[in-house]
Amino acid sequence: MVAVGWTLGAVAVASGCVATVVETSRYRDRPGAVPFALLVALLSGLAVAVSLWQTGLVPVGSTVAIEALLLGGYAFTSVLWIGVVFEYTGRGPALTARRWAGLLALGCLAIGSTAVTWLHEIGRVPLGTVGRVSYLTTFFLQIAVFSLGLLGVVLVARSATAYDDLSLPRASALTVAGLGITFLPLTVGFGRLFTPGATLRTAFLQLCLVIGLFAAMELTAGLFETGPTAGHLARETVLDTVGSPVAVVDRANRLLDLNDAAAEVFEIDRTRLRNRSLEAVAGIDEGTNLSAPLTIRTADGRREFVVDRSAIEDGTGTVLGYAYRFRDVTDRKTREQRLQVLNRITRHNLRNDLDAIRGFAETIRDEDLGDAETERYFDRIETLAQGLVDLSSAIERSERLMTGPTPRRERCDLSAVAETVADRTDGERVVVDRPDDPVEIRSDPGVVRLVLKELVENSMEHIDGDEPVVVAVRQSENGGTLDVRDSGPGIPDHERAVLLEGEETEGMHGTGVGLWLVSWGVTRLGGRLSFGDRASDDSTVAVHLPDLGVEQEE
Repeated sequence: MVAVGWTLGAVAVASGCVATVVETSRYRDRPGAVPFALLVALLSGLAVAVSLWQTGLVPVGSTVAIEALLLGGYAFTSVLWIGVVFEYTGRGPALTARRWAGLLALGCLAIGSTAVTWLHEIGRVPLGTVGRVSYLTTFFLQIAVFSLGLLGVVLVARSATAYDDLSLPRASALTVAGLGITFLPLTVGFGRLFTPGATLRTAFLQLCLVIGLFAAMELTAGLFETGPTAGHLARETVLDTVGSPVAVVDRANRLLDLNDAAAEVFEIDRTRLRNRSLEAVAGIDEGTNLSAPLTIRTADGRREFVVDRSAIEDGTGTVLGYAYRFRDVTDRKTREQRLQVLNRITRHNLRNDLDAIRGFAETIRDEDLGDAETERYFDRIETLAQGLVDLSSAIERSERLMTGPTPRRERCDLSAVAETVADRTDGERVVVDRPDDPVEIRSDPGVVRLVLKELVENSMEHIDGDEPVVVAVRQSENGGTLDVRDSGPGIPDHERAVLLEGEETEGMHGTGVGLWLVSWGVTRLGGRLSFGDRASDDSTVAVHLPDLGVEQEE
């Protein structure tokens, strides 16, 4: 009769396990579902092993052997339990593959040490000092595993009481189940004070209680059908539905979490955040001035961001960390610049040139001019008209540049681009200084060519004599650089300031659209401009372009 009872118990546990695992498999994409199914299967396996050993159908050996099996299995049940709690409640760290490997390694060490202790205790293998030391290592490893189990119980309780993430009935059931898992080794240990049969019966009943609670919650209450009201699911929902990049850091500025937008913008693996700081990723720390837009290197090169920082505090007002939200204002800033430039062109360049053309035409019509003087006026009208045509073409190019699709990421040989621009401009007056090896980046060749063409043509307009314009191509960190050098006077300081500060004012503005096209093109490619020393004999404009295929450094 006793054997029949234990057999029926094993069948009941196995049936409950199968039903629970099958039901849980429907929600395998939910946080905590997979480790929960593994946990139920492992607990059921231990219970079935005890029941079958009691029937004598599976001769495991002595009582010490089955107790060692329980203690070894307990190490993994505790690891799976804390994994379920971390993922289900979202109150612990994100469990990456590396962290799971660490937890499983702890379980393996606990089992290995327990096995050594067991072999030493039964005296089958003479282990000497190693066996005696294993008592100490087993003790500490079991304490570590016990602490993890107890931590899971505390996190579940806090989810219900402090955060109101879980309903009280569900939290109570999970707490009792967690305590059943956590105190399993104590049941085995204290059971030795009584008869071996009492120890195993108590352990079996304890395992059945935990399995029964898990099965009831999943089969009748839909443990993973709705999940907790906040925690992990809420965090993912809130962070990942925010279109802007969001980063969460601790008090030491170390990254704790990112949403998908931030992971994409900064090219960071969300599962490999350990020991990475926001300063290393975006150049931001607690002391960074966020009152003005920041230029930050991203997967698309250098971009302008408005950054908002919010402190994360506990109930006592202690700052635990910060949440940063990044709003990309690069395109908005460029649109504002285009409006400023077009406004200036309408008010200044276009009006002045048309007024001049009208004045020359009226002079030709109203005054009796000689043929030579009339031709001179016509030449001036033609020059002004050609300037307006060139201006219109530049505006059209800026329109195509700024309203076209996002920059392509194609193979771009900067040396070949420089040679093409030199040949199409004036091959005799434009010299390309290139290294022996190709300087290749992934970028948009069309935009690179436009930027370089505008710079070369600007240089050729302002140099005298036969001195050539030199285009130097060089490799740089994470990209390449194009230096345009000439012997001219260089770009005036006020125009440099306009391009570097990105804003035109009444008293400070550029003279045309060409250099703005350079600035907008470089910005679109995620690069930056720099200027040489005006005190030197040569004028140099450097275009620093990133390789848009290079990932962020770890």
